[in-house]
Amino acid sequence: MFPILSEIFFSGFMINSTFIRRTHLVQSFSVVFLYWLYYVS
Repeated sequence: MFPILSEIFFSGFMINSTFIRRTHLVQSFSVVFLYWLYYVS
């Protein structure tokens, strides 16, 4: 019972970490895009 529970928790943590990393990537990209727009105009 415990190994299955830990496996589910670990898979959920991995998905959560990748999701957080993706959102951070999108956030930094949007900031760079805004800076580029400001620089061009």
